Amino acid sequence: MATSEAQKKAKKNYEKANPEKAYYWKRKSEAGGFINPSPQTRLYKLIQSNMDIRESYISDLKEFKIALDKRLKEL
Repeated sequence: MATSEAQKKAKKNYEKANPEKAYYWKRKSEAGGFINPSPQTRLYKLIQSNMDIRESYISDLKEFKIALDKRLKEL
C-alpha cells in the first residue's frame, strides 16, 4: 500500500516536533531489522545463502543476547 503525500508530510511534521521519540523509534527499528530481517531484505537473503555470514550472524545474535541480559540487569 502506497503512502500518501499527506501521510508523509504528517510523519515529517511529527518527527520535527518530537525529535527524541523519532530518534528512539528509528534506532529501535534498526535493531529490529537486524534481529529479525524480513524475507525481502538483502540481509535475510545473505543469511540464507552464505554459511560464513550465517555463522557470524548467529554469533552476533548471541553476543547481543548477552549484552541485552546485562543491560536489563543494570536497569
